Amino acid sequence: MSSKALSGEIRGSKGALRSARAQPRPVSTRSPLLRLLVLLLLLAGFAPSASADAFAQGARAYARQNYIQSSLILLPLAEQGDPRAQTYLGVMYLRGQGVPQNFGAAAYWLHLGSEAGLPEAQYFLGLMYDKGQGVPQDFVLAHAWLNLAVSHAEPRVRGRWALIRDAVASKLSDAQLAEARRLAYEWHPNPPASLAGFFDPSR
Repeated sequence: MSSKALSGEIRGSKGALRSARAQPRPVSTRSPLLRLLVLLLLLAGFAPSASADAFAQGARAYARQNYIQSSLILLPLAEQGDPRAQTYLGVMYLRGQGVPQNFGAAAYWLHLGSEAGLPEAQYFLGLMYDKGQGVPQDFVLAHAWLNLAVSHAEPRVRGRWALIRDAVASKLSDAQLAEARRLAYEWHPNPPASLAGFFDPSR
C-alpha cells in the first residue's frame, strides 16, 4: 500500500472515530446504577402521595369509629412528624379511642400539633391546660392556646371555641389576661403549617 493510500485510510479512521465519539451511545437499561437511579426517582415521586394516602385512610377509619385501625395507621405518621396525625392521635389518647386513655400522651401529641400551627390541636391543648389534664392547670396558657385556635378556626367552629376561650378569660385577672394575649400574639408556628380544617372536633 502506498504512503498516500495509507495516509488517506488513517484520515478516514480518525474521521470515523470523531464521528463515533460525537454520536451518543445507547444507555443500557441493564445497568444496575441506572436501575437504582430510576427506582429512587420513582420512590421520591410516590413517597408524599403514599403518606397522604395513609393519612386519608387513618382519618376515614376514625370517621367510621374504627379507632384501633385509625391509631395503627396514624401512629407511624405521627412519629414521622405529621402534625395532622399527631393531632388525631392526641385526641384519641385524650378520649381513650382505640388507645388507652392517657392524658400525658394526649398532651404530648397535641403539643406537637399545636406547635406546628394546627388550630384543632391548639383547641384541645387549651382545654387540657384549663382542666389540668396531662399538664399542670394553667389558665393563662389555656387562654393563649384557645385564642390561637379561635383566630385560625373555621367559621363553623369559631363561635363555639370563642365561647370556651371567653369562659377561660373570666377566670383571669386583667394582668393574667394581658399575659395570655401577649403569649398568643408573640407565638410563631414551628414549623409553619397551613393544615386547618381537617379534623371535626364535634365528633
